[in-house]
Amino acid sequence: MMSFRDRFDRSKRKPSTRNQRLGIALFWLIVVAYAYVIPATPNFNTESHLYVAFSIVDHHTVTIDRYARRLGDESFWHGHYYSDKAPGLSLIAVPVYALAEALLHQRAEPYGAVGRHGYTLPRSTAYLRYAITYVLLILPSALFAVLLWLFLARFISIGWAMVATGAYALGTTAYPYSMWYFSHQICAIALFSAFMLFFLYARRPATRRRDWQLAAAGLLGSFAVISEYPTVVLFLCIVVYLAAIARSRIQALATVALGTVPCIVAELAYNTVAFGSPLATGYMHVQSSLYHHHISSGILGLGDPLSYGIQPPTWNSLWEITFGTYRGILTLCPVLLLVVPGLVLMGKRRDLRAETVLCGVAIALYFLMDASRPQDVNGWSGGWSVASRHLVPLLPFMMLPIALGLRTAAYRVAFAVLGALSVLSMALVVISGWSGGFPYADHFPFYHQVLPNLTKGKLALAWGSLLGLSGPLAFLPMAVIIAALVVRIIWVYKHVPAQAHVEPQGSFAATA
Repeated sequence: MMSFRDRFDRSKRKPSTRNQRLGIALFWLIVVAYAYVIPATPNFNTESHLYVAFSIVDHHTVTIDRYARRLGDESFWHGHYYSDKAPGLSLIAVPVYALAEALLHQRAEPYGAVGRHGYTLPRSTAYLRYAITYVLLILPSALFAVLLWLFLARFISIGWAMVATGAYALGTTAYPYSMWYFSHQICAIALFSAFMLFFLYARRPATRRRDWQLAAAGLLGSFAVISEYPTVVLFLCIVVYLAAIARSRIQALATVALGTVPCIVAELAYNTVAFGSPLATGYMHVQSSLYHHHISSGILGLGDPLSYGIQPPTWNSLWEITFGTYRGILTLCPVLLLVVPGLVLMGKRRDLRAETVLCGVAIALYFLMDASRPQDVNGWSGGWSVASRHLVPLLPFMMLPIALGLRTAAYRVAFAVLGALSVLSMALVVISGWSGGFPYADHFPFYHQVLPNLTKGKLALAWGSLLGLSGPLAFLPMAVIIAALVVRIIWVYKHVPAQAHVEPQGSFAATA
C-alpha cells in the first residue's frame, strides 16, 4: 500500500485510470459552475444560519443580538434574539468561519440600515459568506456529483451516468441551492449519501461489510434532520429501506442509531443553551411579521406541526409546486418529468424493487408534505425561492429512476431534449442574478424577473466582473472553462481505454 508521503511523489504514483480522469474533470466543471457567481445581496435565510456561527466565534454566545437589526428570519426569547433555523448549518460553519476570519483578517458585520426599511450586506460579510459556502457547500456538492456519477454507473454506462449527473447538477434547483448557504442541498447530499452507504452495505458479502458504513449513514442522515427538520421524512424512508433489505436487521438498525448520537446530542445541547429546553426550537419563538404561523409546544415539548398551519394538500398547492408558473419545479426543470416513466422502467428490474419502492414512496410523501404547508412566506412557496426550495433534498432520489430509464432509446431522446431545456433554464436563473430566490409576490417570476434582467444586461456579480468584464462578457471565462472541461470529458471517454492506465497525473482520491 502506498504511503501518505509517496502519494505526493510523482515518480511513485500509479498512472491514473480513465474514471479518475473523468472524475477530476467533472469535479472541477461543477466547482466552476457553482463558484463563478459571487452572491453579494442580503439573504435572510443564509444570514440567519451564519450569524450564529459569527456570534459563537466572535462573542462566545448563541444569541445574535449584535446581528438582529433588520434580519427577517429570527427568534426572540427572554430578551435575546436567536436564529429561527435548525442549528446544523450554523454549527459546522463555526470552525470554517474561525479559519476564514484568521486568514482574511476580516470579521463579519450585521446588516447596514438603508433608509427606513432597507438594508445592505457589508462587503466583508459577503466575502466571508462566499468563503464558507465554497468550503461547506460548493466543494461537497461537486464531490457528491462525482459520487453520484460513480453510483449511477453501476446501473448504466459511465457515459450516460455522466450525462444524468450533469442534468442533476446543472439542470435542477440543486444548481442555485449549491451557491447559497441554505440547508436544502447539504441535506440532499447527506441523505442520498446515507442511502448509497445502505445500498452498498446490503449488497456486499458478509465478510466485506463494515459497520462504520452504517454508523456514517446514521451520522449523515441525522445531520440532515438537525439542518432541515422536515427531512426526517426522507431519513425514516431510507431507514425503513435498510430494515427491509438488511440481513442482520436489529444489529444494522442499532448501528445506525449509534451513528445518530452526535447530532442528537448537538441538537439537544443547542436547544438547551438557546431556549432553555432540549426539545424547544427556534421555530417556537419566531418573531417576524412575515410569518403567520408559529410552532407551539406539543407532546413531550416537541413542536406541534398543526400549529404551523399544516393542512391537507390542495389542488392549487400541488399544481403550484409542480407545473405552476409560481413555484413549479417541473416547469423550471422539465427533465424531472421523466421520473414517472423512470420509476416504471426501474420497477421492471427485480434486483431494484426495494429501491424503486423507496424512491416512489419518498417522492410521493415529500411532494404531499410540501403541498401541505400553509400558503405563507415559509409555506410551500418557500418565500423567496427558485421553485419550491423545500424539494431540493428529494432531487437525488428523483434522479436515480430518471437515470435508470436511460437504458431505453426513446427515453434517451426525451431526456436529451428535456435535460437541455433544464440546463438552459437553470443557467438563465443563475446568470440573471435570481439564484437566491424569486420574489414571494411575483407569480410568474421567470417572465417578470429573469428575462428582463437578461435583456437589460442586469446580470449577477461574477468573477468576470471583478476582472473588468461587463454584461454577458463577464460570463465568457466561465463558458470557456466549462466548454474546455466538457471537451476534456468527451475526449477521455472516447480515447482512453476503460481499464488502461495513462501517463501519471495523480489519483482522483488524492487530487479531489
